[in-house]
Amino acid sequence: MDRYMRNLLSRKISFGKQETRVSEWLFLAALTMLAVALRISVRSFVADDWSVYWSAWLAELEADGFKAVAGNFYDYAPPVMYILYLITLLPINAMTAFKGLCCLLELIGAAVIAGIVKECTGSAKKAHLSYGIFLFLPTVILNASVWSQCDIIYTLLILCSAYFMLKNRTWTGMWFYGAAFAVKLQTLFIFPLLVILWVRKRLDLKHFITIPVMYLLGILPAWIAGRPFMELIGIYAFQGSKDRWSLSIKFPNIYQIIGNNYFLDEYVGAGMYLILGILMMVMFYMAYRKVRVTKEMVILMVVFFGILTTYFIPHMHERYLYVTDAFLLIYVLIRVKRFPWFVASAFIGVMGYAEYLSKNPPAISYGVLAWAQLALLVRIGLDLYRYLHNPEYVLPADAEEERRIL
Repeated sequence: MDRYMRNLLSRKISFGKQETRVSEWLFLAALTMLAVALRISVRSFVADDWSVYWSAWLAELEADGFKAVAGNFYDYAPPVMYILYLITLLPINAMTAFKGLCCLLELIGAAVIAGIVKECTGSAKKAHLSYGIFLFLPTVILNASVWSQCDIIYTLLILCSAYFMLKNRTWTGMWFYGAAFAVKLQTLFIFPLLVILWVRKRLDLKHFITIPVMYLLGILPAWIAGRPFMELIGIYAFQGSKDRWSLSIKFPNIYQIIGNNYFLDEYVGAGMYLILGILMMVMFYMAYRKVRVTKEMVILMVVFFGILTTYFIPHMHERYLYVTDAFLLIYVLIRVKRFPWFVASAFIGVMGYAEYLSKNPPAISYGVLAWAQLALLVRIGLDLYRYLHNPEYVLPADAEEERRIL
């Protein structure tokens, strides 16, 4: 019996070009069931955002049907409203359906992360671990299953974009990026990566057409339903004008150090000019470093630009490192010695969630967390600097660059 079980567990099952042991499939299945069970156990929590915003939007959609998307009662991108409209058609509790959908997308997102880790490292074991770590990451669980937020939607689209870009399927990757932008403005946090890829000839200007095309496709149904076109074009600008009461909304960035509630009008403009200046200098420096563009470099740049932009842009929310944490997980499984950085980032991120959900101040002040976040930014920045100066990756000045990600 013992030998039979061992032979059964070591047997390989082919799935496409991949061969996976039965024991590994059972491991992934057990992780999936536990992750789903965990989410079911917390699904009944009703956050303020659901009571104040989501339930009101659903009420509008239930009352007027799809034509309700012509109204200006929502400030999210229209594609999110289309999803809510579909939820109103289901014969189950709306919050349960919403959280169930997000749970499904989290499972898919974990699978895409595993695929990227496998692509970058060649290790199936690391890929399986990444699947489980993402599903049990506290901020991922709290974001949708407790808070009723949907950051997984655009995060999944960005993950798919990265996966196909790493596969050198550029058009497919850029269509996914455009779709992510149509859902969430915060997709622009990692836009500098695309600029660098264009400079390094991994992208052409024609590929950027996917961003406005997908945005226009996203707002088209709402426009047909009757919402003014200019309102739809400016919906992201309207979002940015809502949080002017605080420079940082429970987010550990520079404004928690220099004063979160002072010079609100002055620092908003100054902060945007500051980050644009920093990004221009960073991209200028990187543009003149002729290096091999590898999968590791792409993942590292996503993490770096994700942390850098959120550290200086005003009005950041506690949820805005969701994408960055997903890619930081990938990076620390490429560079395993960096794993403590991921643990630190996850701890910093969960502090803001805890305050919002529990209504209690964090055990560690945001000023301290902001210094810790700055230390993480510096460490990630140093990794990128070392990569750009590593003789293994530096190319001769006259070398012809390959038009693909290695």
